[in-house]
Amino acid sequence: MEGKKKTIIWVTLLLVVVVLGIGYAAISTIGLNINATGQATPNSENFTVEFSGEPSTEGKGSITAEIDSGNKLMATMDVTGLTAKGDYATATYTIENKSADLSANLTVAEPTNDNTDYFKVTYELAEDTIAAGASTTIQVKVELIKTPIDENQSVTSTVAITATPVQP
Repeated sequence: MEGKKKTIIWVTLLLVVVVLGIGYAAISTIGLNINATGQATPNSENFTVEFSGEPSTEGKGSITAEIDSGNKLMATMDVTGLTAKGDYATATYTIENKSADLSANLTVAEPTNDNTDYFKVTYELAEDTIAAGASTTIQVKVELIKTPIDENQSVTSTVAITATPVQP
């Protein structure tokens, strides 16, 4: 009987150890989850591209090139004194990307020209992509392609530049 008693004690101890082991394992396994959501909204204030500095000019006649101090997205060029075929005037403007972390792709539409009989208006863009904090230049050229004979000739033209934000 004593052997049965020992066996029952050993079996009971073994069962206690097994039950404690299962209970410990069940208590020690805990799963934690974090579900996160977020939202980002585009803000046009994060993308700033504008004319900067003072434009430079060269050519024949009188050339005035200015950047509007109240709206740095607008610039003007006024040319007078062209008299013969081949006379031209150019103005070079700096375009600066003041964005903190967005690059800018620049595209230029074909210049408008309301007097193609006498004038040719062209442009030359130094770079079509500007990194954040960098700048490039655009040169606009007004050229007389025919010598006026009996009356003054004038031209009105627009060179439209579009800056599109891109991730660097």
